Amino acid sequence: MSKSKKTVKKGKFKTKTKFIEFIGGKGVVNFLSNEAFIMGNQLSGLDMDGIKFKLTICDDMTVDLDEVDTNQTTKAQRARLVEIIEDKTIGYYRDRSVVQELDFTSTTKVKDKYVSLYLAVEKSKPIDKLASLLEEQIKMSEDAFDNLNELLNSWFEDEEFSKEIDEMVDEENSHVDQVSDLFIDDEFMQDHDNNINSLIEDSFQKMKEEKVNELKNNREKKEQELSKLEFQKITIDKNIEQSKEDLKLIENRIDDLQPFEDFNGYYFHVSERQNEKIILEPEIENIIKDKVSKIKSINLDGFMKLFTDGEFHIKLGKMVDDNIYIIDDYKNLTDEIWSKLSRLELQLNEDKLVYRGEMIWSQIVNKMIKMGFGESSDFNKLCEVKKEEISEI
Repeated sequence: MSKSKKTVKKGKFKTKTKFIEFIGGKGVVNFLSNEAFIMGNQLSGLDMDGIKFKLTICDDMTVDLDEVDTNQTTKAQRARLVEIIEDKTIGYYRDRSVVQELDFTSTTKVKDKYVSLYLAVEKSKPIDKLASLLEEQIKMSEDAFDNLNELLNSWFEDEEFSKEIDEMVDEENSHVDQVSDLFIDDEFMQDHDNNINSLIEDSFQKMKEEKVNELKNNREKKEQELSKLEFQKITIDKNIEQSKEDLKLIENRIDDLQPFEDFNGYYFHVSERQNEKIILEPEIENIIKDKVSKIKSINLDGFMKLFTDGEFHIKLGKMVDDNIYIIDDYKNLTDEIWSKLSRLELQLNEDKLVYRGEMIWSQIVNKMIKMGFGESSDFNKLCEVKKEEISEI
C-alpha cells in the first residue's frame, strides 16, 4: 500500500524566522497548538485596540494572520504585524526559544479557561551561521574549532553577542565528529594552513556586519513605533481637552435651564480671587508656547491656563442651635453634597475647598446657589473674621 502524502498548507505570509508551535501549560503538563489568539494593541498600540487576531502556523515557514469577528485591517497591515512579531525579544521557556514580549491565548478552552501561550521559534545559532559560511570554502580542523572561543573574544565588541557565541561553541564541540565528515584531505589543509585564520576572521566579520544591520533595523522600527505612539498621545490629549470644554458647555446649558435646587442645609462663602491674572504680551506668550510645546510630556493648553485661571477659596457652614459654624472636616460630608461640589471640580486643601479655573467670582456664586447652597451675611462675616484672625497669627 502506498502511504498517503501529507497535505502541505501554505499561509499568506512568509516569515524569516521559523515559527514552530505555541506552547503553554502548568507543572509537567504541556499545551501545544499551531494556532493562537493575540490582541491587536500588543502589536500596534491604540489604533488596533479591541481587534483580535488568530495566528496560524503553516508549512514552509509561512503563517496566516486573520482578524476574529472584525474586518478592519488590510493584508499589507497584517503582513507588517507578522514582521513585528518576528522582531520581538526572544527568551526561553521550558528549554525552548520563545517570543517573550507577546501574550498569546489558546483558541480552545481547557476547563472553561483559555490557556496562556508562548510562540516557540527556531533561533538561528551564531555557530550555525559560521558553519554555513565556511562550508563551501574550508572544512575546519579540530584544532581550529577549539580556538574559536579565543577568536570570538577578540573579534566581537558586542558583549551579549560574544557571550552567546561562547556558549554555543562549547555545545558544538560535542558534534566535532559530524563536522569532520566535511573536511577535505590533509594535503589541501596543509597548503592552505596560512589562510585559515584569515578566512575565519572574514567569516566572523561578515556575521558581525549582519548583526549590526539587524540591530539598526530594529532600532529604526522602534523609533517608528515610538513616533507613532507619541503622535497618538498628542491627539488623545487634544481630544481630552476638547471633551472637557464640550462638557463644560453642556453643564452651563443645564445650569441655565434647570430650576434652582432646594436648600440643602449648607451655607457657603467664596473668597476674593487669591492670585493675580497674568496678561502676557503676544511675543512672550508665543515664546513660552514654542518652548513648552517641545516638551511632549506637558499639555500646552493646560500649562498656559496657569497664567489666566483664577483661584478662589470656598468655605461651607452649618446652622446648629441658631448659630452658624464653619465646617472644618470636609471629608465627612455626605455623598450627596460631594456630588454637587464635584461639578465645580473643587480641590480639598486642608480646611478649605479650592476652585481653580476660568470662572469668575460671580459665576461661582451663581452655581453654588443653583445647587441649593445658601447665602448668609452672618456666615460671610464669620469667614472674614476667621481670615483676619489667621492673618494676625
